[in-house]
Amino acid sequence: MTERHRPPILKPNEFYTFRSYFQMKFAPADILRELGVTLTKATINLPVAASELLTRLPDLGQRLEDAIARVSLTSEAARREVLIRPLA
Repeated sequence: MTERHRPPILKPNEFYTFRSYFQMKFAPADILRELGVTLTKATINLPVAASELLTRLPDLGQRLEDAIARVSLTSEAARREVLIRPLA
């Protein structure tokens, strides 16, 4: 199957900031494809200090992962809302 030709997302003579990419109305994977890279989503394990004080942290992490999996993260507002909304 051949890939359909799409018009370019990025303009060669335009200056882009990090924020510019988040304001675009394109899927992150499409922007990254145009830059010649791919998007990989993975969990990272960061060191946690005083884990005995954070007994609910694993539950919170799981709830965040579940919420993110159900939301299209193609807009800055969607990413922001899913991460700051109250978790049920």
